[in-house]
Amino acid sequence: MYELFNHGHQGLAMLSLLLTLGWAAVVLFAPRPSAGLGGVQRLFYIGAMAVTGLAGVSGLVLVALAMGAWLALLFPWLGLVAVAGHGFAGVRSRKALVAGNKATAVVAVVVQILLLVAAYGLMTVKPF
Repeated sequence: MYELFNHGHQGLAMLSLLLTLGWAAVVLFAPRPSAGLGGVQRLFYIGAMAVTGLAGVSGLVLVALAMGAWLALLFPWLGLVAVAGHGFAGVRSRKALVAGNKATAVVAVVVQILLLVAAYGLMTVKPF
């Protein structure tokens, strides 16, 4: 059971990063939306946000299966901070893109990518 959740969590984490990179491409190259997000824009945004949340939940399940006492561990808290930060920055980038403020949207999407890369790197290397 542990191996199943471990592979699922790793796959969701990679998919989350790829969809967030797709959302970054939308933010960088898409023209200003006139009335909200279009079909492809919405697909990348919702996909990146949903899969990141699923990766966070699967990580908590993984830790609960492995050790049980996850409140004393550092990795679940780092993951929660990364997922929450990704969500806040994602909302900020979407709202800024719709409002036509591309600079703010780009900064927010860079924060999203940095949070995911840092969390992915820390979870892979496990330096502590």
